[in-house]
Amino acid sequence: MRCALAFVLTVCCALSAQARPLSLGKRLALTGVGPVQACADCHGVHGQGRKHFAYPRLAGLGAPYLLNVLRSFADGRRLNGIMTPIARALSPRAMGAVVRYYAAFRPAPPRMGHHENLARLARGRSLYEQGDLADKVLACARCHGPHAEGLGARFPRLAGQSAAYVKEQLRSFRAGARGGLGLGLMRAAARPLNDRQIADVALYVSLIGARPALVFPRLNPRIARLYDPQGFVPPPRAAVPATPFGEAVLRGRAIFDHTGRYAPLYVHNALSCSNCHLGEGRAAYAGPMWAPAALYPRLYKGHVVTLAARMQAAFVHSENGRPPPLGSPVLTDLLAYVRWMSRGERIGVHVAGRGYPSLPKPLHPPSVISGAALYVRSCAVCHGEHGQGMRHGGHWVFPPVWGSASYGARSGLARVPMLAAFLVETMPYGKPHTLQPAEAYDLAAFLEARQRPR
Repeated sequence: MRCALAFVLTVCCALSAQARPLSLGKRLALTGVGPVQACADCHGVHGQGRKHFAYPRLAGLGAPYLLNVLRSFADGRRLNGIMTPIARALSPRAMGAVVRYYAAFRPAPPRMGHHENLARLARGRSLYEQGDLADKVLACARCHGPHAEGLGARFPRLAGQSAAYVKEQLRSFRAGARGGLGLGLMRAAARPLNDRQIADVALYVSLIGARPALVFPRLNPRIARLYDPQGFVPPPRAAVPATPFGEAVLRGRAIFDHTGRYAPLYVHNALSCSNCHLGEGRAAYAGPMWAPAALYPRLYKGHVVTLAARMQAAFVHSENGRPPPLGSPVLTDLLAYVRWMSRGERIGVHVAGRGYPSLPKPLHPPSVISGAALYVRSCAVCHGEHGQGMRHGGHWVFPPVWGSASYGARSGLARVPMLAAFLVETMPYGKPHTLQPAEAYDLAAFLEARQRPR
């Protein structure tokens, strides 16, 4: 009798569980509601997407980003024959529910096949991590993170995303058919890419975090691509010699790009050398570090100074720290890096690309008020509404542009004309030369009116 009663209770509980209605988010995902088809048909029950189709993986993208995407489909900022009508049929409550459902899942690591083309993966990795200065290709890692894990609601996770989907989106950005959720950064980033580069990047990001792990072949410096011969271009990264000097060059590059990490005794703010000298100090007209080796020693403010002394001053004035001693490993490695980059530079000859471009003086005094409006519209998305920069994973992704963690009042960029020239040549990131000189002066005046270390 007891067994029969227990059996009846078990059956009743099971029937009750089956009768319990699914949550709204789960129902939308698994079965759809009304005119809204089931999200799982394209994106999978757990948001893992469909590897060989142009349907994105939702797991790991995070609720804020997914909600922004749905809203962009609903209000017409982004158009798609499938997603636009679905998003427009969803109420705000339904959007929030389905987003929370998919945000709860973690992305599964992709699997590495034996047939993958390692040369393509190596090219894709190089473009993702470093870009290509000669082709004006931006490094994807700058906005999407070194491991493509994404940076909050603005820059989505790419690791493990379907290669077919990434290719389709990059082509859409390149053609101008998709505008993105930011300042058109992705259109600018995709515009220089050719079809092969798009395919290589898409393949690489689709396998980041794969099992087994990716193993890349060593690049042969003799087959490194040729650079644009106009002006001066430093030697390619792959040409660093496998010698003690080459090891010093590589250490110097690491210090240059991550100064606070590798020279913590001498840096007291959030900046690295590469924040003011862009592209690892390689980019022309952005304070390139291949130029000083051909210019120093030189007359500076009434005194003949050496390059080592100028580097020491930069640690004090730009990074609010203290100077590395002459002969110290930090200073020696930085000098080795600069010397290697300047190989082939012409001494005593004017070379295009040194320093920053010269701008005509504005007809009217710069307006701090106009600069403030321009900052909110074009800069705050990366550097924060209060100039505080953006940190992710314990590292600075976009540097603070004022406040105690930014550069000091005695640094080179603390002068409005120089800062305006820097802004025209390099900002907004991915869209240089879009600021008019008068706008750059306004923005520079606003930034220099902010509080910074003295």
